[in-house]
Amino acid sequence: MARIAMTLLALAGLSVIAFTVNAQETMEKLDENKDGMLSYSELLVGYPKFTSEDFDALDVNADGLLNADEQQEAMDAGVLPVMTE
Repeated sequence: MARIAMTLLALAGLSVIAFTVNAQETMEKLDENKDGMLSYSELLVGYPKFTSEDFDALDVNADGLLNADEQQEAMDAGVLPVMTE
């Protein structure tokens, strides 16, 4: 039983790492001007079906850009799908 619990904990840890890496990779792919933030137009390149209302809902601090934390939170919540390519 303890072995199963340890395995599940290890897999959960790997999932968190995978999400973080994917968020970082997504930011690197879409951040055209390399400022570490995603504008709505940059986000549309990878997520063409996102509306401005969707973007505004993700932009927690309402600065018109998604920072790494906002993007990660959206991915963790399943609101922003992880890009596979």
